[in-house]
Amino acid sequence: MSETLEEKVKSLSSNIESLTKSVDQLNSPDISGVRHDSQGRLTSYWESDESPSRSEKFNQPQIKSLRTFPNGYQPYSEFQTFGEFIRCGFKDRSELISKTKKSWGMCKAIQGMSEVVGADGGIAILPEFHQDILTHIYQNDIFGRTDHYQVAGNNMTFPTDPESSRADGSRAGGLRAYWVGEGDPLTGTTPKLGETTLKLNKLAVLVYLTEELINDNGLALESYVNKKVTEEMEFMLGESIFNGNGVGKPLGIMQSSARVTVPKESGQAANTIVAENILHMWSRMRATSRKNSAWFINQDTEPQLHQMSLGVSTAGGQLVYMPPSGLSGASYATLMGRPVIPTEFNETLGTEGDIMLSSLDDYITISKGGIEQAESMHVEFLTDQLALRFIMRIDGKPWETQPLTPYKGTATQSSFVTLATRS
Repeated sequence: MSETLEEKVKSLSSNIESLTKSVDQLNSPDISGVRHDSQGRLTSYWESDESPSRSEKFNQPQIKSLRTFPNGYQPYSEFQTFGEFIRCGFKDRSELISKTKKSWGMCKAIQGMSEVVGADGGIAILPEFHQDILTHIYQNDIFGRTDHYQVAGNNMTFPTDPESSRADGSRAGGLRAYWVGEGDPLTGTTPKLGETTLKLNKLAVLVYLTEELINDNGLALESYVNKKVTEEMEFMLGESIFNGNGVGKPLGIMQSSARVTVPKESGQAANTIVAENILHMWSRMRATSRKNSAWFINQDTEPQLHQMSLGVSTAGGQLVYMPPSGLSGASYATLMGRPVIPTEFNETLGTEGDIMLSSLDDYITISKGGIEQAESMHVEFLTDQLALRFIMRIDGKPWETQPLTPYKGTATQSSFVTLATRS
């Protein structure tokens, strides 16, 4: 074989290898955890009854496994887009019912969609058209950081460690270890085990679509619905995780007896945050929870944080707050090396909750199935609108029920730390 021909063979082999890798990548899920076909349509999605694993940096959620559609189910066999599905329901309801039933064929309906047509006349939306919403919620900066579990029933009871002190005889609810010599008898201990129960609550969103929007471009319609539903569900989940009273909704951090509130500094001016506040809050965060913690702030506090520094002799000060990109090169600003995340749910500057140091990995959430969806044009028939209903069942609360007294020292610690009101 001539040298030129040999080089061409090597080049072709290299191209084949590269193309093979590219095909393998297309058949693999992308970074968001979703697999698409050659037209960019969903063909499989993250297994929702798997708890997400966590990345090392900033505790971002990473899902572990994929779920495909039920055996026998053919996604996109009758409707190519969500917009096409909606328009069909608006114009010809009998055709929508027929095509929806045909999509399911002989396979069993997935959990939460046992009937194509509900008792109220609503038609279940096909599963290929709602997983993007669920994916965004699970990847959300707040909900995605929680310790999440899927449940089969309407509630779940978890065993808990009732530890309130790290003193000998109090760890793990009474478990204790001893140094023993050869032949010496062992001393028995009887640790106590607590429990916490979560009961699913219903979070519902109702979206009205006008005829004009329905008849508009299908992609615009689909993007509009997914965006609005995702935004509203993320808002309500975030608000409940921070401030929920636990009645018909999750129990929020600000309503939990587990949080530690750090007092303001002596003589501290109203509506301020100083470097000493940050240091004291950091010292009250449980050491085991620091690696997964983040600072959650109201944007009103940012001018205070940007000016923050620690005095160093007479040569100026050392920055405490590192803004995003600029000095730190990160997508988030940082305090004590942990990300700073602005939210709508923190209180305004000067009120407890305006800045919060929390490890949401110590906040437990449960949900059942995915998002149930149905459409109906009967709700707003007179105004020529189509109604889409989205339902998610969920609950949550902090794992901890009280602050922890350390082994040495008296300043209690928690996975949830706030700064007292400064007024």
